[in-house]
Amino acid sequence: VPYKLPTLPIECFAKSPLLRQHELLIVGEGPERAAMQQRIDAAGLGDTVKMLGWKKQAEVGALMRESDVFVFPSIRELGAGVIAEAMASGLCSVAVDYGGPGDLLADGRGIKVPLGTREELVARFTTALEGVATDPARARNIGRIAREFALRELTWDSKARRTVEIYRWVLGERPDRPHDWHGETTRPTTPPLAA
Repeated sequence: VPYKLPTLPIECFAKSPLLRQHELLIVGEGPERAAMQQRIDAAGLGDTVKMLGWKKQAEVGALMRESDVFVFPSIRELGAGVIAEAMASGLCSVAVDYGGPGDLLADGRGIKVPLGTREELVARFTTALEGVATDPARARNIGRIAREFALRELTWDSKARRTVEIYRWVLGERPDRPHDWHGETTRPTTPPLAA
C-alpha cells in the first residue's frame, strides 16, 4: 500500500550502481504491485529486483534467515512486528526512524533513516544501503546485536515477565518502576495505584 513506500527501495537500486550489484527481494501483494513492476522494468532492474508475491509466514522466515539486510521504508508503522521478526532472524534492518521501528532499532540494533520528503528518503536509504553493502561485517554485527535483543526482550516469555513486574509495581509490591528497553525510567516513578 502507498504509505509503506514499496517503490522506494526500487528507486534506491535504480540510482545506485553499487546496489545493482546486489539482489532485492520484495515479498507481498497489494495495489502497488503494478506500479512497482513498471518501475523495475523502466529502470532495467529485472535481473536485480525480484517480486516474489505473497508468501506463507514460514517462507518469509526462511527468506529472512537467508538474507543480509531488511529494508522497511514504511512511514506509518506503530508496532512494526515485522521489524521484530527481522531482528530475531539476525538481520540488519534499515527503516524510517518513526514510531515502532525507530524504538526497536535504537541503540545500534539497526539503521534508522530520518523522516523527510520522498526525495530525502530515497537519498537517505540509498546512502544507508550502500553503507552496509560496502561493509558487510557491520551489517552482520548489527544483525547480531538485534538478534540478541530480540531473544532477550521480544519473546513472549520476556514480555510476560516484564508485564508481571509492571503489575507488581502498580500494586506497590516493588518500589521502583521497571525499566524500559533502554534502561530508562521516563514515566512517573510512583505507582499510580499505590496505597
